[in-house]
Amino acid sequence: MKINKIILLILVLLLPGILLVSCKKEKQEYKPTNLEVSFPQLKLKHDLYYSLSSFDRFIEIEFSESLDSASVPGNIHFSDKSGSLDGFVETQVFNKQVLLLFDPEFALKPGWQYFLTITSGVVSTSGKNFPSDEKLEFRTMSVHPGLVMSDSPLDSNGRNSIVVISDIHMGDARATALKYGWFGENSTALYDLLDFVNTGNQVKQVVIMGDMFDEWIVPFTMNPFDPQAGINNQREYYLAVANNPVNSQIVGKLKDIAANPGIDLIYIHGNHDMLFTNEVLQEIIPGTIWKSDTMGLGKYLPVPEIVMEHGHRYDFFNCPQSLVNAGHMLPPGYFISRYYAQGTMENPGMLKSGEAISESFEFDAAWDVVFLKLDITFRMVHNPFEKDILMGGIDNYTDTFSYHGIREMYSANIEAFWETTQATNQVAVPGPCCIHAIWNSNTDFFDQGRNQYLEQPPAPVTYKIVAFGHTHEPMLEVYPAGSAYTGIYANSGSWVDSSQSSKPVRSYLVITPAAWSGSGIDVVTLYQYNLEGGNGGDYEPKWMAEESI
Repeated sequence: MKINKIILLILVLLLPGILLVSCKKEKQEYKPTNLEVSFPQLKLKHDLYYSLSSFDRFIEIEFSESLDSASVPGNIHFSDKSGSLDGFVETQVFNKQVLLLFDPEFALKPGWQYFLTITSGVVSTSGKNFPSDEKLEFRTMSVHPGLVMSDSPLDSNGRNSIVVISDIHMGDARATALKYGWFGENSTALYDLLDFVNTGNQVKQVVIMGDMFDEWIVPFTMNPFDPQAGINNQREYYLAVANNPVNSQIVGKLKDIAANPGIDLIYIHGNHDMLFTNEVLQEIIPGTIWKSDTMGLGKYLPVPEIVMEHGHRYDFFNCPQSLVNAGHMLPPGYFISRYYAQGTMENPGMLKSGEAISESFEFDAAWDVVFLKLDITFRMVHNPFEKDILMGGIDNYTDTFSYHGIREMYSANIEAFWETTQATNQVAVPGPCCIHAIWNSNTDFFDQGRNQYLEQPPAPVTYKIVAFGHTHEPMLEVYPAGSAYTGIYANSGSWVDSSQSSKPVRSYLVITPAAWSGSGIDVVTLYQYNLEGGNGGDYEPKWMAEESI
């Protein structure tokens, strides 16, 4: 009995150590039963595909174990939609590494989809393999149109790209002289980009997504239509903007593009030019293709699954308000912009566009919040009851208004009319009034791109890419997040002066539809046009982001 107790005590003392040794031994002996593979030089995007450059000359594969080199030939295949590309690839094995070297005469196509298949015939020196064939996806990044020479193997052999620009906000000569306008410092850069596009051979369309001509940024104490400035009506206002020396070279280059037989120039309404007409557009830039679907609004579909519009259709403060006051369509945002322009003229550089936003959920409160912010920022002391808003006939308004009067005019029925306003403005998926609608003036509009297009409202097509302007915030975002995304939201940003924006400027989109390129993917790339090498350098496109679907 005593001996048994001693043995039991020894077992109790030794058992933890035995278990610990056993656990450690199990942990040390655990090894994957199958081969694993990685690509140390490449980035995996969205857990879906590896991103390649069109200029890459090899793909490095790393396996989890040293390979039996004799098992590699004939068991790693490279392909695209056309079929096998094995004849253009040489395979070299170095223990765990395999290099796929491209033939000197072979070049990866920009914006293209490739596949790498590793079969179960690839075996490690210890006998491990893949239980089934492993097929991995690769996508090459696009190359900016014009950066590839026509005789290069990277040339896409045809015009298949769309350059998308918005929110230039050109004003007349008064806006430049009195420094309340938003556009000026980026004039040379925009001219250079348009010239670059026009002289190249890869751009099929240039789309201006609204707010090129700005009829809103005029101080409220100035008459938008001023005979002393040679402006007596709406048409003459737009002509004055086009003839402003800061803008005239850009308008001239757009005329060249519109006349170019290889490029279509497309124009879509914005909110700051919602009173613009096709007749005046043709007078300024003949041959431009006008896209309008209802008053002050338009959209464009270059191919059925890609849609572009300015974005103000869904903005409570900035969409056309043709029902609030019969015979007029300017929304409350117009008068807020007039107040903003007044503050900019009196105190330039005090506020950047887009920062005076509504944080309230009801019209009267939101209006008051915006004007309180503007007053504080610009240090303005203004009597809201004073009738000092000069209209001069714009949008058929001839009376002089006070800001209190404007507030009362809209608050009387703007919320009650919101449902009907959305129907008039052809909003496919109407939103409720008024919390969500007013808050839309304070968002990046990704939600609206998702609601209206990417979540697929009743429509004959499945939208894959939706492009907006309006917010001045350049961005790309897939929806939904992750490898199963079905759409891309893109925003082209703006070309306003850097003093007038807290966001990057001189930005634009390049979209290459698969239907035009022959690729298996639609590609959208966000660029910024920057001066390289200081004042003595040249403007060059800077890659910001890219997504494909």
